[in-house]
Amino acid sequence: MSMSINTNSLSLNTQRHLTASSSQLSTAIERLSSGLRINSAKDDAAGLAISERMSSQIRGLNQAIRNANDGISLAQTAEGALAEVGNNLQRIRELGVQSSNATNTNSDRAALQAEVTELLNEIDRVANQTSFNGVTLIDGSFTGATFQVGANAGETITLSTITDMNVAALGEVSQAEGADLTIAASSLTSYGTAIAAGGVLINGTDIGAIAAASSSAERAGQLVNAINNVSQQTGVGASYDSATGDITLSSAAAIEVTGTTDDATIAGWANAAAIGTVATTSGIDGLSVENFASAQLAIQLADSALTTVNSTRASLGAVQNRFESVVANLQTSAENLSASRGRIRDADFAAETASLTRAQILQQAGTAMLAQANTAPQAVLSLLG
Repeated sequence: MSMSINTNSLSLNTQRHLTASSSQLSTAIERLSSGLRINSAKDDAAGLAISERMSSQIRGLNQAIRNANDGISLAQTAEGALAEVGNNLQRIRELGVQSSNATNTNSDRAALQAEVTELLNEIDRVANQTSFNGVTLIDGSFTGATFQVGANAGETITLSTITDMNVAALGEVSQAEGADLTIAASSLTSYGTAIAAGGVLINGTDIGAIAAASSSAERAGQLVNAINNVSQQTGVGASYDSATGDITLSSAAAIEVTGTTDDATIAGWANAAAIGTVATTSGIDGLSVENFASAQLAIQLADSALTTVNSTRASLGAVQNRFESVVANLQTSAENLSASRGRIRDADFAAETASLTRAQILQQAGTAMLAQANTAPQAVLSLLG
């Protein structure tokens, strides 16, 4: 190798290696201090892009977990209030049963009614004041809510409408008011002809054979007796009003008359039907236990209201279980995704420590060799000596 003082190739080579070892030392120190293998895009461009997408998903999953937990809290708040409404309804029903005791005096029932009134007021208070984060839940205004329970759009759970628990809306009992079917006995002009078995059916039940009669009034009596004989099966009773001459069939439900009789009037009466009207008593706000009849209705209304409360509680409980399942699944997903991101982005401390030590040694050696390389041109002076 030629000897030159203008170009010190040994020094330049040593400087290049020293720069490389300094860069390696800087990288190792950065990774060990941050705990990350990828601190900027230059470290691993593809790895950075993948890990950033994973970070976005992880943050979304963690927020979805918080959303689902809020859903659990909302459902628990509503369900807890419904439990108290149920307790009050149980007590109201108990008071209805107590009031139905014939040994109670009017003053006894008045005292029972006073407690019922207070319990109804408390149910209303609970219904109107139960809220979560300012949203009332069981007063009928809650028409459903949608919770984001995933990292991506569309991953939602919808909580359905919660039934109004105010006493004006709670409880519903349907009572049949009955049906009536009437014919005039005077129209039974074929009373002299016997009616064979199967000639008249009430609600599908044969009233039996009827012998010939001597008058329309006698035929009316025969029909009434025959119909009443099968009233247990049909639920239909019959009566004859001698003053008006009318035969009336009465039932708490529907009445259907069919048959094959040759009597023109009964044939016209046959294939007729009467449907009882149904009255619906809705709301327990006017509930009373001050007499036997109202106490009996109070028991029915309380049972109906309890059915509504229990059904709503069951729905809320099911939603809570669903939210809890969602939380468990989201936690597993976030855990696995975090582990995957860590394998891409986190620093391997064992490897980085080795790199640090290697870079430190190379830097120290390079510094020493640079000093030696810088003194090499001085050898030229010996030639000039």
